[in-house]
Amino acid sequence: MYFHSQTFLYLFLAIVLIGYHALQWLLLGNARTLRTTAQNAFLFVASVFFYTWGEGGFVLVLLGLLVANYAFANAIARNQAANHTGKRWLIAAIVFDLGLLVYFKYTGFLAANLSWPIAEIHLPIGISFFTFQAISYVTDVYRREVPAQQNFLRFGLYVFLFPHLIAGPIVRYKDIASQLSERCVTRDSFAEGVRRLIFGLAKKVLIADTLAVVADHLFRLPASDLTASAAWLGMVCYALQIYFDFSGYSDMAIGLGKMIGFDFLENFNYPYTAASVTEFWRRWHISLSSWFRDYVYVPLGGNRGGKTYRNLLIVFVLCGIWHGANWTYLIWGVLHGVLLIIERLGLGAILLKLPRPFRHVYTLVVVTVGWTFFRAQTSAQAVAIIGAMFGFAEGTYTAADIVKNSTIVALAIGAIAALPVHRLATRLENCSWGIEAVGHMVKLAALAGIMLVVASWLAGNTYSAFIYFRF
Repeated sequence: MYFHSQTFLYLFLAIVLIGYHALQWLLLGNARTLRTTAQNAFLFVASVFFYTWGEGGFVLVLLGLLVANYAFANAIARNQAANHTGKRWLIAAIVFDLGLLVYFKYTGFLAANLSWPIAEIHLPIGISFFTFQAISYVTDVYRREVPAQQNFLRFGLYVFLFPHLIAGPIVRYKDIASQLSERCVTRDSFAEGVRRLIFGLAKKVLIADTLAVVADHLFRLPASDLTASAAWLGMVCYALQIYFDFSGYSDMAIGLGKMIGFDFLENFNYPYTAASVTEFWRRWHISLSSWFRDYVYVPLGGNRGGKTYRNLLIVFVLCGIWHGANWTYLIWGVLHGVLLIIERLGLGAILLKLPRPFRHVYTLVVVTVGWTFFRAQTSAQAVAIIGAMFGFAEGTYTAADIVKNSTIVALAIGAIAALPVHRLATRLENCSWGIEAVGHMVKLAALAGIMLVVASWLAGNTYSAFIYFRF
């Protein structure tokens, strides 16, 4: 069930919101704990249904992970002071979670490379996200950063909560622990949730899916048929597609969370405004990059002991592998790791001496080139497209042959929307011009207009899955 499907928006979400807030009203005279417990139970059942709708019996995999990590965390908490027994339980939990991930996500890849004949293994949606969430939880319990959750329903809701369940962001237990036991939805927070949901829908269906047509067309063509203009157009379209696809999903997740009382941390901070690859990774998929920092990079030693570069490379090798069972993802991860190392070795200092526009162009070029490995089916295809981008192909297929008016519009809107233009709009809205009510009416009209366009698109088009569903 996609967030941008009519089934989700007009049926599932409507039922969830009505049921959730009806419980708040019906139990208004009761203890707050009772109201929250009833709402938690309702959300848990709805979230299990949401996952089962798309994955059927594979919901048992997620239920198994839920039960196992609940037990592991409580075993860690009970045995932390007893001769490192707590650490043994932590290791057991991590081995279980990673074993689950490796089996479903990488067995086929390993078998193919080792020529082992095995039946195809189904990859449950979102398995990379909920296994990483489970690992962060048991690790934080071991570090005594959070207590083990004794209430199974609250822990179950943390794992299953439908806004972030299948494509992130990676929500850490400590960030929403208090909200699992007590939360409040105000008129302003609900309105903000609606706004984020609408913006996320627009990012996905109006920008990402429009640009996907050109990007997909590029990767269906032989690279030898492409000119540099066609190759660059396709890759720019893909660079914007993946950003608006995933940041759109994150916006929707954050918005849906606010509508039921949960505050998830931001996952993107305008990454294409970065002036270095290092800065890009501070802005891109923040929940993943911070997860690798806190649970891999720092435990390996971080910047201590002269092993900074080794640790960086390990992190980005793992980051590449996390994204998919293909050599192309590994190459993409290694490429970014090497670029970060080069920037730390001196390139970063050189870049700081250059005007920001030059640094910005450098970042956009290397990140866009890197996306070829992320999108390509094989490393040979990625190398061939990069060759075409830099004029080493003899094709005749130009950008003019694949561009459409809708592509030009989507590229223009995407280029603007990738910038923090909303901050300027907020400053203008906050100006004391005595027309605050007019500003609110204009903003409301704009949101209504965007939603109308999105609804029209949904009525006349098929649904394309979010890119990060495969992860």
